[in-house]
Amino acid sequence: MKSYVLGATALSTAAAGLALAAPAHAQIQLGLGGYMQQYFGYANSDTNVGSGSDAFNGFDVKSNSEVWFVGSTTLDNGLKFGVNIQLEGNTNTGDQIDESFLFVEGSFGRFNIGSENSAGYLMTFAAPDVGVGVNSTSVITGFIPQSGGFAGAGFFRAPLGSTYVELDRNNDSTKITYFTPRFSGFQFGASYLPDPQQDSNAQVDEATVSYRNGFSLGGNYVNSFDGFDVAVSGRYDWADDQSAAGTDPSLYSFGANLGYAGFTLGGSYAHTDDMGANTGRSFDIGASYETGPWGVSFTYFNGQAEATAAPGDSEYKAYEGAASYALGPGVTVIGSVSYQDLSADTGSESQTWAVISGLKLKF
Repeated sequence: MKSYVLGATALSTAAAGLALAAPAHAQIQLGLGGYMQQYFGYANSDTNVGSGSDAFNGFDVKSNSEVWFVGSTTLDNGLKFGVNIQLEGNTNTGDQIDESFLFVEGSFGRFNIGSENSAGYLMTFAAPDVGVGVNSTSVITGFIPQSGGFAGAGFFRAPLGSTYVELDRNNDSTKITYFTPRFSGFQFGASYLPDPQQDSNAQVDEATVSYRNGFSLGGNYVNSFDGFDVAVSGRYDWADDQSAAGTDPSLYSFGANLGYAGFTLGGSYAHTDDMGANTGRSFDIGASYETGPWGVSFTYFNGQAEATAAPGDSEYKAYEGAASYALGPGVTVIGSVSYQDLSADTGSESQTWAVISGLKLKF
């Protein structure tokens, strides 16, 4: 199962490992880490979006990168205090700092305080994928024509494009999160989200935000038995929407991975309620095999968002076959062939084949 059993916790766990532990009474020192991914691919789309027909066909380069600043210090009483700041290497939204939070660790578990994903999100497991990925990725969906709209539905942190969903798609809102220690394979977490704001200290007007007083509960189980690796996760999130009666957003999801002798079979399911155009459901399923530096996988994703301004739902289906080869520590080359079928509630449609190669670097 390797790193795929980590699900959404992989990045956070890796980042935590970068923390430079300073001697007691010493000032925290920051270490650098992160990743860079560069992909080159060709897409062929049959679509009625924009100029239609083959207007979107061709080669392109897609990028995804972050730089992490992580550090910690351990006091004489054994408590560890640290910081984690993640700088986006590629963004067109003005959100240059992706996540920024402090953490406190001890025998009691761990607290995250600041802008970070929710406990339920961080504890989620999903289908294995050694390629670009079809679940919650802006790289592969970047190859498909999307202009024309979906009556407000989106891919990011929403069921149309992911099982890693968040309340009203608010990704890294400021929150307080607690994780228990892992015992007998079990670990639990909980987050309190006062409101959906990120990168703002302004006091909010409850009539102008999508929710107040949000909560995220998550748990997972990880263990090995007679050569089998097992990972199971579940979550439930909810919040109050005081601007309109009967529209309190909520979501739930569950996922699982089963591994044996280099093979991993896994999948996940997510469902959202009272989230407007992003109300819907999604699931993925996939299998992978890894031996030495080699890895292969096949993954299927299906997402659906309810219509709001037009009849019919928006639906997105994606298939990916992929292979990977680790050239050395922190350097992996991948190849991917994918097919994506998108039908929007506005009538926009596209069917896209994409052939992609790329390099994934971790540092």
